[in-house]
Amino acid sequence: MSSEKIHVMNTAGAIELDLSVSNGAVNVTVDPKAVYGRVRVHTAAAEGPVADAVNDTKFTEHGNKLTVSVPDDLAGGMGGTNVVQIGGSTFSFGGGVVNTGSMTGVTISGGDIWVGGQRVVSGGRVVAEQGATVGGATGTITVDVVLPAGSSLAVSTKNAETTVRGDLEAIRFDARNGSLQAGGVKVLEAETHNGSVLVDIVDEELEASTHNGSITIGAYNGRRGSARTHNGDVTISATPASSGRLAARTHNGNIRVRGAGHLDLKTSTHNGRVW
Repeated sequence: MSSEKIHVMNTAGAIELDLSVSNGAVNVTVDPKAVYGRVRVHTAAAEGPVADAVNDTKFTEHGNKLTVSVPDDLAGGMGGTNVVQIGGSTFSFGGGVVNTGSMTGVTISGGDIWVGGQRVVSGGRVVAEQGATVGGATGTITVDVVLPAGSSLAVSTKNAETTVRGDLEAIRFDARNGSLQAGGVKVLEAETHNGSVLVDIVDEELEASTHNGSITIGAYNGRRGSARTHNGDVTISATPASSGRLAARTHNGNIRVRGAGHLDLKTSTHNGRVW
């Protein structure tokens, strides 16, 4: 058993997709043969908060613009004591954390706790259901998107990895925890707190920033570009087609910019190398 919702555009051709999803994975494919955009939101869970989030997903279509809103499956929290069973170990959350078994399989990072690959505490708030049994990837929301050529994409997420296969007019990516991997785009605006930005080609404008993570642009053809990270490397390969100003900055990390001798280049790093 599983849960899913599907929306197929009524308007043919390129679309502007605005997607918000808190947790999971976003997979986007740009298909030149596609006539209508298509979005599928699904999970292996048949019930529970993750399934409810999928079933409550809203699709709003106006002309060539589509807004997809997946409710936060972790919103509201859970009252009382929450118990997670993994193997022979029991983890009890509620006014603190009590472990009655081995800590094997537990990851703690920045106020978040994973047990057996499933997040049970997010931002200091318990998100595991009462009596939940952790089962790896069970409960993950996946959004699969097919876009016609010439489309644009905006993604807003707390914790979701985003992968784009193919070329888009524009990408706007805003994440608390999550990385972006994309093919070609004319205009890129990407901001993530914990995650990397990896884009093969940027043709016109680049604005990318991350607090913890690297920024890599395979071929930069743009006329205005900025890449900033606090902890991570910045790697950009400029082409002869690029022009104007390009800025690459990091506090802790290395900067490598190639082919930018003809640009107004600004680079800076506090702890790292520039070459």
